[in-house]
Amino acid sequence: MLTSPVPRRAAAVLALVGIAGACTFSRERLVLRQDEALSLPEGTVNLRNVEEKLQRGYVPEVIAFLTGSGARTMDPEKAARLLLQARLEAGEFDVAEAIADRLLARPLRMATRAEVEWLRSQAAYWRGDFGAAARAAEAARDAGRGVPEGWIAFLRSGAARRLYDGAGPGERSTLRFLYGRPNLVRLPLRVNGEVVTGMILDSGASLSLLTEATAARLSIETVEGAVAPARGLHQKEIPMRLGWARTVLLGSCTLRDVPFGILPNDALAFETETLGLFAPDGVIGVHLIKEFDWRIEVGERRLQAIRLARGIRRGAADQNLFFRRMKPMVRVAFNRQPWSLFLLDTGSEPTMVTSEGLVANKFTGYEPSAPITLEGIGKTRVSWSKVSDVMLGIGPWAVRFKNLVVNEGGDAVGDGIVGMSFLSLFDMELRFSRMTLSLEKAGAPRGATEPSFGPPAGVPSSSL
Repeated sequence: MLTSPVPRRAAAVLALVGIAGACTFSRERLVLRQDEALSLPEGTVNLRNVEEKLQRGYVPEVIAFLTGSGARTMDPEKAARLLLQARLEAGEFDVAEAIADRLLARPLRMATRAEVEWLRSQAAYWRGDFGAAARAAEAARDAGRGVPEGWIAFLRSGAARRLYDGAGPGERSTLRFLYGRPNLVRLPLRVNGEVVTGMILDSGASLSLLTEATAARLSIETVEGAVAPARGLHQKEIPMRLGWARTVLLGSCTLRDVPFGILPNDALAFETETLGLFAPDGVIGVHLIKEFDWRIEVGERRLQAIRLARGIRRGAADQNLFFRRMKPMVRVAFNRQPWSLFLLDTGSEPTMVTSEGLVANKFTGYEPSAPITLEGIGKTRVSWSKVSDVMLGIGPWAVRFKNLVVNEGGDAVGDGIVGMSFLSLFDMELRFSRMTLSLEKAGAPRGATEPSFGPPAGVPSSSL
């Protein structure tokens, strides 16, 4: 995964993908059952801790507090600003924009105005209204937010486009994918009619990405002046151009007007002693991924995708997925304690925890004397520490890791990263209609009462 420098959250890409030093790092994992509904004490969110709890991932609980009696005890501007953030993170983009509009109609300090405009820009970006996103991004810049001019130029270029037009709601594709060496899901696509093999399904990437050579071969339409800096977990800055594909064919689903970031040819490459050089043509990022519900069965190398309706109202009572910093985050129980917010990153082999996450969860046993070398994008390396005997849980399932890498690259990934070393142990359903990630033991037969993978309620499935 790659992130743009703060506050430039323009893009994300491939995560770290190899661990050297096997003699000091155990890949041993154990799958366990855990209590699906972890109990939260009465009054978990209150006036004193509402901001802290929102940061920790108590998004539904914060929304309930701010839309109930709690809001009456707070400063109205602060309550509205926090509710705007929570609604945006919950995937309620139109609601978030309406809150932003009401806030911006009031006199605000410049710093608050810049923050609100930037949140409004993100809501429009997720909705696919790049014209509205550009106007809000310009307003945020004018109020003092450091938004790159190249990013604004790119958003403007999409004002007249109907992003991801084509495949209708309920249209389904079933694909076989490559997996192993590295342990990442790699799919075939057709972009502008040309075949691209091995595109990594990368939920940790804010935008879909191609290398310069691949973009040229596929006749990607680049936008003049649309260049933004981006940064990987190694904090290495990489220039990124931005452009458009006329069409992308994912299985049987055709999408039109698809945005792409374009990186230097070696930016996605990495090299390890065991794997050698691996240089993919690109990745499928979450801005496209969110247009579908997904079922991924790593053992069967099978993926199903169901197209969602434009403007779908997202969310469910059991929601555990949220958007933060233009990336998907998942609620995780850390050693059976709720809640931590981890980056959901199908473009990362390793699962990691951050040093901030260890502190927040009062974890002891940090081992800075045992550095682990990781290989990542741009053929770069970092040496980070490890922790031992950590259990991470999502829903009714948990994985106990003998060792986990401690990501020391900053707070852009919350308390950690849920990568394929966790996810590959399960058959998973990633439903952006409900904003849920649900897991089943890999290869286990579905019970007679368990629902099959189908479209959201009220949407017919149109093809296989």
